[in-house]
Amino acid sequence: MGLKWRESSSLVPEPVLDSAKTTLADLEQVEIHLLQFLSQYDPEDLAEMPPLQRAHSLFLLAKATTILFALRLRCSGIDPDEHPVKTELERLNLYQEKLEQSIDLSKAPLRPSTTLNYQAATRFIEHSLPDLTPVPPCRTEEKYERYQ
Repeated sequence: MGLKWRESSSLVPEPVLDSAKTTLADLEQVEIHLLQFLSQYDPEDLAEMPPLQRAHSLFLLAKATTILFALRLRCSGIDPDEHPVKTELERLNLYQEKLEQSIDLSKAPLRPSTTLNYQAATRFIEHSLPDLTPVPPCRTEEKYERYQ
């Protein structure tokens, strides 16, 4: 396969060691960003946020925690699809859809814009108005007497 060996006595091929070093460096970056992320989760700050923004930030925290746990399981040789964490990920996906719908609704205008269907309005007005054609005077008097 053309694998290079670092030392003749080493049992681990060089590409595997390079991948492990890259993964370790990436995990250190995750740790730095996660610490910055968690430092922003002060209960007082959360209480001051608007409800939708607070829900979004708490959702992100739950999703990050669950994904990191699933990653830990995978690194331990446990398939996350066979673990109860799978149902938690599915639940979070459901909440993500609901949260996205709420965010979309919050961006919509307060009052939906209305458009007028002129043809329907004309028909409605024509049918609701009394007959405006001239009526002979004798018929008008008959109608008037009949209702008295």
